[in-house]
Amino acid sequence: MKFKLKVLQINSICDFDLSWGNGCNRNIQLEFPTLLTHLYYQWQQAYLNYYQGLRGKVTEGAGTAQPKDWRAILVEAEAKLLDRFHHWLLSPELFPIRREIANAASQNHVEWVDVFLTCISPELARFPWETWQIGIDINAVSKIRIARTPNNIQSEPVHPLRRKPRILAIFGDDTGVDLEPDRQALKQKFSHIAQIQFEGWKRGETDSDELKTRICRAIADERGWDILFFAGHSNEARLIGGELQIAPNMSMFISEIEPCLKQAKRNGLQFAIFNSCMGIDIAESLINLGLNQVVVMREPIHNKVAQDFLPQFLQYLAEHKDVHEALRETYTFFKQQEKRLNYPSAYLIPSIFRHPEAELFRLQKSRWWRLLCPNPVEAIALTSLLGMSLLYPIQDQFLDFRLFIQALYRQQTGQIERVQKEPVLLVQIDEASLEDPDNEAEAFCPLNYRYLSLLINRLSQLNASVIGIDYILDQDTEQPKAAELLANSIQAGIKQERLFIFAAVEKSNPPQGVSDKIASLNWSLEADILFFPGFVELLSSDEDCNDRCPFAYLMALAYQLNLSSDLKELAPVGLENKTDLRSELFKNLTVSSLDKNIEYLFQLKLPKITQFLQWFHPVIDLSLPPNEVYQTTSAKNLLSGSIPRNIKNQVVIIAPGGYDGAGLNCEDGDNFPLPLAISFWQGPSYRFTGGEYHAYIVHHFLKNRLVVPIPDFLIILCAAFVGKLTLMIIQENIYLKKQLRLVLGSSTLVYILLALQIYISWAILIPCFFPIVVFWSYLIGGRSHES
Repeated sequence: MKFKLKVLQINSICDFDLSWGNGCNRNIQLEFPTLLTHLYYQWQQAYLNYYQGLRGKVTEGAGTAQPKDWRAILVEAEAKLLDRFHHWLLSPELFPIRREIANAASQNHVEWVDVFLTCISPELARFPWETWQIGIDINAVSKIRIARTPNNIQSEPVHPLRRKPRILAIFGDDTGVDLEPDRQALKQKFSHIAQIQFEGWKRGETDSDELKTRICRAIADERGWDILFFAGHSNEARLIGGELQIAPNMSMFISEIEPCLKQAKRNGLQFAIFNSCMGIDIAESLINLGLNQVVVMREPIHNKVAQDFLPQFLQYLAEHKDVHEALRETYTFFKQQEKRLNYPSAYLIPSIFRHPEAELFRLQKSRWWRLLCPNPVEAIALTSLLGMSLLYPIQDQFLDFRLFIQALYRQQTGQIERVQKEPVLLVQIDEASLEDPDNEAEAFCPLNYRYLSLLINRLSQLNASVIGIDYILDQDTEQPKAAELLANSIQAGIKQERLFIFAAVEKSNPPQGVSDKIASLNWSLEADILFFPGFVELLSSDEDCNDRCPFAYLMALAYQLNLSSDLKELAPVGLENKTDLRSELFKNLTVSSLDKNIEYLFQLKLPKITQFLQWFHPVIDLSLPPNEVYQTTSAKNLLSGSIPRNIKNQVVIIAPGGYDGAGLNCEDGDNFPLPLAISFWQGPSYRFTGGEYHAYIVHHFLKNRLVVPIPDFLIILCAAFVGKLTLMIIQENIYLKKQLRLVLGSSTLVYILLALQIYISWAILIPCFFPIVVFWSYLIGGRSHES
C-alpha cells in the first residue's frame, strides 16, 4: 500500500498533507518548534567537528580541531535532536495521519506500507524522517518504510529490463579520501553477477572538457546501464541539480549531463548510488528525470563511513533484497553497538529517494529461472499456442497447409524425380468404368462382381503378382451368379500364383470382410482398410497382424515376400491350403531369417507415444506428386486392351475411382476432402480417394519414406526457451538490437528453408508456424516490456 505525505512549512506552521487510494486525503496543520532547527544545527556542528576526511566541501570552521570530546558532544546532540523530533511527530494533532498509516500496516495481507515523503522546504528535508516510527503503538512499525520523493515528478519511471545487470562506476576527485575500497567492494560483491565498467578521472589528467565528454559518453552508452555509481566529492547546488567533483578543481553539474542521463534512462538505467556528500539535490534531480530509485547521503560523510557503508549495502543487494530493504538493513548494521561507538550518527545519513510508480530495483536470483518465467504477453502466446497444438482439427489444418508448402517448395527447387517405374498400379473403377458396356448396366452396391471378375482375369493375364482389392466383397447373396464368376476368377488367379489381398473392417462387430463363398482366407489374405486420414496406418507396439493388419502394410509386406521368393517357403499359396494363410505367414516370419527389406517391414510398428494425439505418427507425404508415387489406369481402359508399362513389378490395387457413393455402405466415404497438396498437383476439381491414400502408404513402405512429424507442443516449448534466451541476449546488447533483430529476421527465413529441406532430405517434419509465432511473441513482448 502507498501513502503520499507532503510536508510544507509556512512561517511557524507545518502543513501535513496525506493522500492515498482513490482520492483519500487528510490534512493537518501543526506548530513547528523552532527549537528543532536549533538542535539540528547543534547536531550538525558536532557531526562536522567529529568526522574528518569528508567526501564534500566543508563550510569554514567545520572540522577545526578543538580540545573537546566531539564524540560525546555528537552522541548527546543526536539524542536531543531525535527526542525533540520524535516528540513533535507524536503530537496529538498528527494522530489521524499516524492512525491511517498504522491501520494499513496492521492488515495481515499487507507486506509493506510505503510512505512517500516530500519535504517542500530544504530545511525540513534535513531532518532524519527515516527514524519516524509510525505505528509503534500498535506494533505495526516493522511494516512501514519511508522513502523520499520530489514534488511534482516530471517523468515516467524506467521499466526494468530483464538482463544481466550492468553497472557504470564513476570515480571522481579523490583529494583527501581513498576511493580504492569502493572499487574493490564493487568488484568483490558484483563481479560474478553483473558487468561493471569503471570510468572517471585518472591522476595527471588535466583536460576537463575531454574528461566531461568521456563521462557523458559513458553514461549515454547505448548498451545501457542498470546502476549508476559515483564515488568522490559532491555538494548541493539546488538550481543546477547538484554538483559532482570529477577531478581536482573540476566540477560537473547534473543539469549539464541531463541529456546523457535521459539517454541512459531510455537504455534502462534504473538505480543510482552516490557514495558522496550532500546528495539531496542530486537525488531529486534524478528522480525528476525518471530514475526509479536513488540512494544518497544527505550530509557530508566521513571517508571511513563511506567505505563501510558501500560493501554492506552491496552485500544486501547481492542477497537479492530490493534497494529499499537493503538500505534498511544497512541502517540496522550501523545502529549496532560496535558501529555506533565508532561511527555515531552514521545511520542517520543515507536516504533513499524513490519514484512512487516505479518497481523497486532488485537483482534477479536466477537468470535461468527468468528464462522459464514468461511475461504476460509471452504467457498468453505460449499457453494459447500450446493449447492449440493439442487440438487435432487445428493441427490437421496446419498439416494440410504445410504439405501444400512442401509440394510448392519441392516443385520450385526441382526436387521431383520423374520415375518410370512407380511401385504401385492403381486400377480405378471410375464413372467411365461404371458406364462400360461390359458392366451390363447392373447397379450393385458397391459394384457389379462380374465386372470385378473381368478385371481380375485381365490382371492375371498381365502377370500381376500382388493384387489388392479395396472393396469389401460380402454380397454373394445379393449377386450370386456374379459372385460365382468372381470366385472362379480368383481361384484361377491363385493357380497362376497370384496373391490376393482383400479389404476388411476387422474391428467392426461383426467383422466385415470377403465372403468365404468368394475367397477362402486359407489361400488369400485379408487386411483392414480403415486408417486415420493423413497418417500412415501401422500396428501399435502391442499389436500384431494376427489380430489386425493394415491393408497397405500387408500389401507392401506381401510384395516384398513375393519379390524375394520367401513367400513360397513361409506360407505357400494354394487352393489345397487348410490353415489361415495370414496366421501361417506371421507365425513363420517370427522364426525365419529375413531379407533386410522384409525385416524392416516386419519390425515396423508405432511407438507407444503415438497413442497420445498422434505424436511421432508418420504422415502421408502428399508433397510427392501422385505420378511419382503410383501409376493410374481406368478399369475401362485396362479391359479395353491398355497394358501398364511395369505391371509385373508393381503392387496392384483395384479401388473406387471417385464416383458418387463409393465407400462402405455406398455412403461416399471413399471420397475424401481434397488436400491442398493434391489440389496443387491435380487441380481444384480433382476427387481424391481412399485407394490413392492406400497407394501413397504402400509407396512409403516400399521406398522407406516415413515422414516423422516432431510434435508442435515440444517445438513450441523449445521456441519459448530460445526466444527468452535470445531476448536476454538482445537486452544485454541493447546497442545492437537493430542489427540483432535483422539477423533474427534472416534466421527465421533460414529456419523455414531448413525445415522445408530437412523434410525432403531426412523425412522429418519440423513445425514452423507455431514455433515462429512463439519466438517472435517473446521478442515483440520483450520490446514492449522495454518501452
